[in-house]
Amino acid sequence: MVRSMTGYGSAAYDGEEFSLRATVSSVNHRFLEIHVRVPDVLGAWEPVARRKIQERFERGRIVFALDFIPTTMALLTYELNRPLVMAYIMAWRHLREDFGVPGELDVNTLLLVRDLVHPRPLPELPPQLAEKLEDVTEGALRALAEMRATEGAHLRQDLLQRLATIAEHLPTIEREAAALPHAYRQRLLERAAEWSRELPVDPTRLAQEILYFANRADISEELTRLRSHLAQCHELLDTEGAVGKRLDFLFQEMQREINTILAKAGTVALATGALAIKAEIERLREQVQNVE
Repeated sequence: MVRSMTGYGSAAYDGEEFSLRATVSSVNHRFLEIHVRVPDVLGAWEPVARRKIQERFERGRIVFALDFIPTTMALLTYELNRPLVMAYIMAWRHLREDFGVPGELDVNTLLLVRDLVHPRPLPELPPQLAEKLEDVTEGALRALAEMRATEGAHLRQDLLQRLATIAEHLPTIEREAAALPHAYRQRLLERAAEWSRELPVDPTRLAQEILYFANRADISEELTRLRSHLAQCHELLDTEGAVGKRLDFLFQEMQREINTILAKAGTVALATGALAIKAEIERLREQVQNVE
């Protein structure tokens, strides 16, 4: 199953003692990059959320965020950053004594100091809170997975359509390539007949020239590999798990083969067909960057 790396999911819980909201988004990335943002009071949930993401996804830059609003003191207590308070008071004293700055330091001023007080992490999550954390986390990740799967189905259809377009151009290229040595032979023989009126023409040298061109213009190996790559792409598009990297590699190889065919193209029709395939491969390479 083809899955996109782009998506979004969310889930929420509103209760009498607390409210929770989990959001998760993902974008393209070569590997799996996870960012988890949870309130300090729920720091114990960060490794749990990270593990759940690793179990469900294989690629993408995934950002998981959790909002927690408690309505009871049992779930949220603050602690004072005593070293910071002492350092701030000492700095204020030096400012007054050394520079004669007037004024008094009060609680209102201290409370404006960043990180003076901060939520105390829960040493152990209450059973009800842990249960709801599980629910909203799983709900958000499930929604993200569903969106990535839906978008992946659209990507798969687009990739299949472009692969089919490439396959449609191959017979024309094969016919043109097969007729190319004969056409070249005819042109060379006609020119040789003209040259023979003034200069002697060596039949052996002429045959060698025709054979050399036939070998140089032969694209049978490139076409064979191109068909093989097409078959492998179809297999991967029906495979479970992450296939984006392998598809990207195959598209690179297909581009290499079509570039070689273009370099050997001896007719306008052959070059036109090869350019059409090259354009589709370039679009495939753009699309596959979003495939997990």
